[in-house]
Amino acid sequence: MSLSQLGKLWSPLLCNEIIKEILSRLPVKPLIQFKCVCKEWNSLISEPYFIKLHLSKSAAKDDFEVPEGYCVCLWNKATRVISRESPTLSFSPGIGRRIMFGFGYDPSSDKYKVVAIALTMLSLDVSEKTKMKVYGAGDSSWRNLKGFPVLWTLPKVGGVYLSGTLNWVVIIGKETIHSEIVIISVDLEKETCISLFLPDDFCIFDTNIGVFRDSLCVWQDRNTNLGLWQMRKFGDDKSWIQLINFSYLHLNICPYEEKSMILPLCMSNNGDFFMLKFTRNADDEYQTILYNQRDGKSQMFDSLSLNYVRSNLYHVLTCILLLGCELLLEM
Repeated sequence: MSLSQLGKLWSPLLCNEIIKEILSRLPVKPLIQFKCVCKEWNSLISEPYFIKLHLSKSAAKDDFEVPEGYCVCLWNKATRVISRESPTLSFSPGIGRRIMFGFGYDPSSDKYKVVAIALTMLSLDVSEKTKMKVYGAGDSSWRNLKGFPVLWTLPKVGGVYLSGTLNWVVIIGKETIHSEIVIISVDLEKETCISLFLPDDFCIFDTNIGVFRDSLCVWQDRNTNLGLWQMRKFGDDKSWIQLINFSYLHLNICPYEEKSMILPLCMSNNGDFFMLKFTRNADDEYQTILYNQRDGKSQMFDSLSLNYVRSNLYHVLTCILLLGCELLLEM
């Protein structure tokens, strides 16, 4: 039986609200195929309010790598739709320039946006040392973002997305002696930037940032223990709480050695268990550490290799349309 026959058979038996609810819970790929069932379904699935409804029900989180470059294209992997090339990203002349990109969704305008941070290492004008620009899908140009602080170095990773904002841990200041480590948070709707203070007693290096249970979190390795904090109320740097303080001395691991690494991976739903990964050098396989927060005990597993978990980003499958887009041909 064809899709069109299915549509004719079932549509009269179900009210529009039930059809809408069923379709909003489907994965993106079959949902796109169902646009061929009938004109009504094609129109419904393309409506902005339905796309928002579908996105709110999407929970899948798969790894996805974002390429860096001076020409940006936005690609919806599920629908095979790609945007046209962005306008050229350019900055004033400088020596030793490096660029970091962040990517996120602005729900107020239904636009995906790219944020570019440029750091010029050798700049006579301190005000020109750090520049930040924003581009939204379908825009005709990149816009300068004001209020961005002078950075001493670029962030280690791309911006962490949370609730319409992009967030980085950065070192600000003109010289190392006057430097300070903070979180910079870019509001994608207002295209403004604010600084958030980290928990007390954070040192200036080896601080990482991520999202944990829909909250901003930071963690820091102090060569003997790893601490992880959660910001309970976003934007309130007085709401930090420490979730774990994991001491690993008894495991005979030394993360202060060159190229070694220890990172948190995930936490059980009840909050009792944390999983971490560790490697002694770049050539070793990753080992898994299971930490029981209730009794403070931990165990290392040599057999569970996590070599593929090195640098991962999460995305949610959606049928959101990209402005100024075209359909990719199937290979």
